[in-house]
Amino acid sequence: MIKVPRAYSYEDIERIKFKTIKVDSEWQEHLGEPQLGNSHWLVYGGSGQGKTTYVLQIVKQICLNSQKAHYNTLEEGMKKGFQMALKRSNMKGVPGFNYHNENITQLTARLSRQRQAKIVVIDSVQYFFRKMRTEHYFDFISKFQDTTFIWISGADGENPKGQIANDIYFDADLVIKVKNYQAIVEKNRFEAYEPRIIWQEGYNKKHFKLLEKG
Repeated sequence: MIKVPRAYSYEDIERIKFKTIKVDSEWQEHLGEPQLGNSHWLVYGGSGQGKTTYVLQIVKQICLNSQKAHYNTLEEGMKKGFQMALKRSNMKGVPGFNYHNENITQLTARLSRQRQAKIVVIDSVQYFFRKMRTEHYFDFISKFQDTTFIWISGADGENPKGQIANDIYFDADLVIKVKNYQAIVEKNRFEAYEPRIIWQEGYNKKHFKLLEKG
């Protein structure tokens, strides 16, 4: 016979002190105060819309507030485009920031070591889980329940690209759609919804073109 545990009461969860990711006040209206560990974000959008720059802005903000962050640049790798993105985001000298381009086996080995970053960016879902299924996502995250993962995904029209990215969409605590250099909050369990412009000049140019088209 299966032993049924006692059901939780309100007081049980009220006693828990959740660790949170600290950000400056200007970012709190956009992100809130997200949980650190056992949490997942999805940032998705079409190519050239500003996803990498936006996530690097988040990473910089997190690191400047005394957290470590690891960026897995599997899609771009050690290429000039990623170098330019780092320079554009003024990442030189940011404390607690590092990066690599690793597949799922390599990153699992890295994160299994002691004193690793508890905020990890995966760029991108499509490259990291290539030829895999949603169960591989759940198996991977189950190994690192003290970690917050920020997943970057391409888009298929107005939706995340592929079945795994769509499943992460529903599993994530925070979902951000990046379009025309603007980060739009589609879901946030930490109750902040203010959109954020990623690159003002690019945003203005995109909207000027849209106005020209009528």
